[in-house]
Amino acid sequence: MIIFISDSLFLLYIVTFLVIIITIYKCIKAKKIETKTIVIILIGVVYLLFYSYESIPSEKVQYNHIAISDVEGLSEKEIVNKILIQEFDYYKSERLFTKNQIFDYKINRINGPTNDTSKTDNHYYDVSYSVKTIAPAWIAGNGKNEGLWVNSKSEFYNLIKNNDQYILNRVGGL
Repeated sequence: MIIFISDSLFLLYIVTFLVIIITIYKCIKAKKIETKTIVIILIGVVYLLFYSYESIPSEKVQYNHIAISDVEGLSEKEIVNKILIQEFDYYKSERLFTKNQIFDYKINRINGPTNDTSKTDNHYYDVSYSVKTIAPAWIAGNGKNEGLWVNSKSEFYNLIKNNDQYILNRVGGL
C-alpha cells in the first residue's frame, strides 16, 4: 500500500501518469517513437515511482514498549510474547525494500525468566524464532537459512518495567 504525504502529491502522481500515457499514445500514433524508447520511458517512470515511494518518511513506532495497563493479569512470559508479536508485526508492515522487512514469522519458544541478581527488576529471556524474509540483515548471526525462511534464530531479551510500561530490549544472540 502506498501512503502519500498529501492529497496534492497523490494528484501529482495521477496527472504525471496521465500525461506520460497521453504523450506516449500521441507519439505512437504519429509514428515518432520506437518501441525501445517506450520501454526506456516506462522503466524510468516505474523507477521514479519506487524511488518516491521509498523516500516517503515512515513514522517511528515504539514496537518494543507496551503499557502496563494493556497487559494486566498476564505473566511476564506472556508479556514478552505479546511485545514480540507487536515487534514482528511491525517488521511485517515495513516497506518492501527496507532492511528489516519480513513476510512471516513464528515464535518457536520463550525460555525464562533468568534473573540478574546484580540488578533489580531485570529479567532475561532466551527466545527462538523463525522469519520469512529476503532481507540479508536477518540471515546474519545464528539460525538456519532454508529457502526464504531463517529458522531457529536465537536471541536474549531483557524485560524491564519502567514507570507505566514494559520495555523489551534485545541483548544479543548466541
